[in-house]
Amino acid sequence: MTMEKKKGCIMILSAGIMWGTMGLFTNALGGWGLSSSLIAFMRLGTGVILLGILMLITKGPSVFRIDWKGFLWCVLLGVSAQALFNISYIKAISEAGMAVAASLLYTSPIFVCVMSKFFFRERIGRKKLTALLVNVAGCAVAVTGGSFGSLQIPAAGLAAGLAAGFFYGTLTIIGTAALKNHDPLTVLFYGMLTGSILLGVVSSPWEVLPQKADLNLLLITAGYALVPTCLAYAVYMVGLSKDLEASRVPVLCSVEIVSAALIGTVVLGQEMTAGKLAGILIILLSIVMMNMRFHRCYKGAAILSPGWIKNRI
Repeated sequence: MTMEKKKGCIMILSAGIMWGTMGLFTNALGGWGLSSSLIAFMRLGTGVILLGILMLITKGPSVFRIDWKGFLWCVLLGVSAQALFNISYIKAISEAGMAVAASLLYTSPIFVCVMSKFFFRERIGRKKLTALLVNVAGCAVAVTGGSFGSLQIPAAGLAAGLAAGFFYGTLTIIGTAALKNHDPLTVLFYGMLTGSILLGVVSSPWEVLPQKADLNLLLITAGYALVPTCLAYAVYMVGLSKDLEASRVPVLCSVEIVSAALIGTVVLGQEMTAGKLAGILIILLSIVMMNMRFHRCYKGAAILSPGWIKNRI
């Protein structure tokens, strides 16, 4: 693995860790009685403003220039991976509950695997497929704590959850295609802008926010927009531009669940059950598996060697 790809992997992992902080902010915003769609709009809308300021300071006005082809990619990214993802995920939560929705969301590695095979002609070998399936299982166990018997999955909730997994996966696929000839931050800015406009239409913030606005809400929203939105997405898009295999990316991103579980336990006082811990370990195993390769010894025995140590994949 080249140094650039190593940097890309580290950036994707870092983005996943930052996404894991979302629970802190949504937990804090829960006291204001805001709808999930409105919170999603506040996150994206404020995030795109902060991103625009960051881009202007670090790269100047020229970074906002983009051709029509690139702009269309950005619009597609905003519609699919931002607006439709949030709408379908919110619907899944309302129909089937948080645990089921989150479990179905992390079917996204399977969708990405299929799409990357179809669009990018990526080779999906047994090792990669095994790592993907282990990852999906680990995510489900970590989210539910291993208590699958009590889960009720209505048809509408199942459809919405799988749709959320698909649209979440398009962030990797569309992002990979859009980044071939365009700056990662430019693609991200116009994608987030499109998504925030569509979510604004759905959530009607002008009817609610004037009655709720105060300094504490503004500060929490700013933190939510900065860490798990502006910075996380920026690091993710730059990492994605390092020519990583698209099918590898969602497995690396699943460290978000590990981060969220640890933050929930340490900061919010949530219980770390044996099931959650087992799920976390399975997720970490899948990430290691995705970055390992079988090599043959001179006697014919198979051994595992980390790709980043052997400088190959």
